[in-house]
Amino acid sequence: MNDVTLTPAAALAERVIEATRTTGHLDLAPDRRASALSALETIGYPTTRDERWKYTRVARVQQLEFAPAPAAPAAPPAVLPELGAHRLVFVDGQFVSGEGVNTNGSFIGPLSRAMVDCPDRLSALESDHFAGTEWFAALQASAPQDGGAVLIPDGVTLDKPVFIHHHLSAGTHVAQPQHLVVVGKESRAEVIVWTTTDADADGLYNGAITADLGEHAYLGLEIVQDEHGDAHHIGHHQFRQAASSKLEVRTATARAHWLRNDLHILQGGQYGDSTFHGCYLPNERQFVDHHTRIDHAMPDGRSDELYKGLAAGSATAVFNGKIMVHQDAQRIEAYQSNANLILGEQAAINAKPELEIYADDVRCSHGCTTGQFDGEALFYLRSRGMTETAARNLLVRAFLAEVLDGFRREIQAHVESIYAERLGWN
Repeated sequence: MNDVTLTPAAALAERVIEATRTTGHLDLAPDRRASALSALETIGYPTTRDERWKYTRVARVQQLEFAPAPAAPAAPPAVLPELGAHRLVFVDGQFVSGEGVNTNGSFIGPLSRAMVDCPDRLSALESDHFAGTEWFAALQASAPQDGGAVLIPDGVTLDKPVFIHHHLSAGTHVAQPQHLVVVGKESRAEVIVWTTTDADADGLYNGAITADLGEHAYLGLEIVQDEHGDAHHIGHHQFRQAASSKLEVRTATARAHWLRNDLHILQGGQYGDSTFHGCYLPNERQFVDHHTRIDHAMPDGRSDELYKGLAAGSATAVFNGKIMVHQDAQRIEAYQSNANLILGEQAAINAKPELEIYADDVRCSHGCTTGQFDGEALFYLRSRGMTETAARNLLVRAFLAEVLDGFRREIQAHVESIYAERLGWN
């Protein structure tokens, strides 16, 4: 028998699938998993020659040699313990603790448990926007691990938010959690997805969030990424909206070594309403990449996108946002804005806002700005007795306020304190 030499990408996929098998991956959505395994053999590993990965270098990920994650990991310290919430905690793709709910048609708990208690309610996972075209998404769908499941029936409003916390432990481990949120017709839910890592973690987090909103449903989702160490983080977040549903997604990348968020929203019903705001602050040699896309597929929809970022030291930030208005999607109102501040002489920000419109009765706009501090504003504040550091700090706070003010108070205060620490405000 001839020895077969695997390509670096195929070898990486083999290592990831084997590593997740040792800690347990979920046998869910078998058709999607089979398609993803097939796609891994046909989709090319992303390189900087690919337009969507032009500034996102993933060559180093191929060199990662994963160690087995602890079989029975301990729960990390609680995040925002004063915040009342239904809490689910995962470590390295494994469920470790949480307050489950399985009454009156509502299920809140690990996805592994939902597969046993209500497998008929997981159909949203059968289809995937990313897994057929994106290599890392196909990898995640090939070997998904445990994540949070929030399944709300029609006509129900959750009494408090659901807090899903995933932690990547020290060492070179891999985690591929799958989170699922289904909000029924005329129901309301608020969910927080929070990721952390140990300070000496340098593995791979390759996770996914899938959410379906029924007619007249509301979902408020706050995503916070507060990651120490040198881990690589890739997230695939996809949302499907029925008629007259309202979605609010707010993302704060508080701290990360290397991170890429891919977000896709499909407004599949008339009068859909989507808000997606985000902020990011890489410094030193860190890298943060936000790719977003919204598909207005039905008439009378509305979307509001706002991302603000700062890059300090020799960090790099990327924003690529696309608004797609389909042919029959008339009377769309879609607004996109990206604003950036460069705080370091060696920092770089690459931005690409996009509009693609095939309807003729729409109101769409997009804009992007990248610059440094307003010299006149800085001079004015210093002339009023402020030090240069205090003046710069005030301008940064004011710059980010439009995004951060949309988060709940506890999260806003936490993220602001991290930014203050990282910029030397403290």
